[in-house]
Amino acid sequence: MQAKTSNELRLNWGDKPCEHPKLEKEYDRDASTGDYVCTQCGEAAWGKNWDNTNKKENKNAD
Repeated sequence: MQAKTSNELRLNWGDKPCEHPKLEKEYDRDASTGDYVCTQCGEAAWGKNWDNTNKKENKNAD
């Protein structure tokens, strides 16, 4: 997914919660940014498993 598209998704999604059902590599033109983006909400972070890491951290906080 292009970085421009992920930014638009983020703006449109707002602050709603998201389960991040699918992640895709993020690109700026032809170059990979190193981030993976949720195709639903546009949130981006480093690594293809970042959504699982966040879920584990949230469970440990309870």
